[in-house]
Amino acid sequence: MANPGYCVKNNIYETWKNWEAVNLEGMKEIGYALSGCNQRFLNFVVFEGEKVSVNNFYFIAHPYNLELPVLCRVFRIQPYNPEMELGRTGPLAGKKRRKADYGKKLEYIIGFAEILGYYDKGGKWRQMEVAPRPWDSVYEPTEDSLRQFLLCQQFAQNALVVEIGKVRGTSIPVYLDLNAIARTHTFVAGMTRSGKSSFIINLVRASSNLKPRPRFVIFDRRGEYGALMKYGAEVIPYTEFMPAITNPDVIVGKLELKRTEKEVVLSAVRMLIEEGESINREALYKKAEKVAETKASDKTRTKTLENIKWALDNKGAFIDREKKPLDIISQIRKTPITVVDYSVDTDIEAQQRTATHIINHIKDYAMAQRSKGDFACIIAVEEAQYLAPEKGAEVKESSAQGEAKAAFIEAISQAGGYNVGLIVMTQRPAYVAKSVISQCNSVVCFRLKSGNDQEAIMNYTEYGSERLAEYLPGLADHEAMLWGMAIPTPFPLIAEMDVKEYPQKAAAFAKQAWERMEEKVEG
Repeated sequence: MANPGYCVKNNIYETWKNWEAVNLEGMKEIGYALSGCNQRFLNFVVFEGEKVSVNNFYFIAHPYNLELPVLCRVFRIQPYNPEMELGRTGPLAGKKRRKADYGKKLEYIIGFAEILGYYDKGGKWRQMEVAPRPWDSVYEPTEDSLRQFLLCQQFAQNALVVEIGKVRGTSIPVYLDLNAIARTHTFVAGMTRSGKSSFIINLVRASSNLKPRPRFVIFDRRGEYGALMKYGAEVIPYTEFMPAITNPDVIVGKLELKRTEKEVVLSAVRMLIEEGESINREALYKKAEKVAETKASDKTRTKTLENIKWALDNKGAFIDREKKPLDIISQIRKTPITVVDYSVDTDIEAQQRTATHIINHIKDYAMAQRSKGDFACIIAVEEAQYLAPEKGAEVKESSAQGEAKAAFIEAISQAGGYNVGLIVMTQRPAYVAKSVISQCNSVVCFRLKSGNDQEAIMNYTEYGSERLAEYLPGLADHEAMLWGMAIPTPFPLIAEMDVKEYPQKAAAFAKQAWERMEEKVEG
């Protein structure tokens, strides 16, 4: 089977070597530029009978070189009728349930667009240096001319690219470079059910055809990634990777001990560690009995030991864990797709502690292997706000929160240089640490309506245009705006994702579940 990754790269590379400017001749004029434009902004009047759509691309000619097309994207369309302004005859006619039909002749439509830039005669991407002039023509590109313009930029020669969808409203493919993701990290954001999980599933699915085959580790908080098993994924409960707990403070915290009981158990654990003895409930209680002779008074000793015994019996099963955790490095080398299933329980402390262990182990191993160059992987983290929350949005009930956040930030700051890339996913960007978002050099943003979440994207990513507030709320399901080092264009694209596999949600809808519950009651 042909390697679609290398085929795509070579096709783009050939296009770039034979680069020619897109010719505006033959394109349809659909409007004229108005006064008030600048180097980043174009407003234009739309010709009568023509249709202009938000998020679509259009061209203007460069004012200093009419042979060079300048790419623009419409973010707003606004009809205007002077007779419908306050104080004019239109509102008066409307009051009487009549239309001032003669005013329709004065009506026109204004398009508002951001000017993205252009390729100069040498094929270099540049921002506009001058504002469009009034009466400059606005052109609607054919799909072929738009394809030539969008695919003229080359990937790096060591790229490993995969097609993920089409440019919105066209058949023009959109690609991602997995090599760039592994080295520079990617931020994936969007409202619930906007398409984030489907995007990851289908990215991994499409990547399964590449040679060499990339390695993925997916932190699955909702049990949604079972569909990847048909592509060679192995789904493993996170508890299989969970390290043993030897930290005295963590042990006491999980036992929820207070006052004297806490002091006794802390001392007992430290003594077992100093003496090199194994830590289990039986050994810990025996050591606590000795410690209590000095830490507790004769009057309270019995009650203290009873409380410790009750805590060990009812909350201390984790202390007796003897099973050696799976080695994540061996798992990555053996299996192209490893899904770490966090949906098996709700123990947030254990989940965060295990995530810290996995991330640190991968990062440390990659750093140790840097001279050999024989290890790389991409880690996709669902609901990243649980591991790296913004200040004030921490998960308070977990004693492992601080270590998890520190490990995540350290990994995203360092690991990319050692071919370990993070795909940071969230439905609430405002709740994710800004130091994490700012380290992601590529962004895939699905529908977002919250102002706080939009601001997090605008303020802490490389594109950061205020126009995002115009684009993001109107994206349909499985549509996303992409920008950054992992895509071939130096400007954002809006893509319709290729969705062939979907996340595994609940086995039945709520209505069906209630019907079955009623059947059991009646039966």
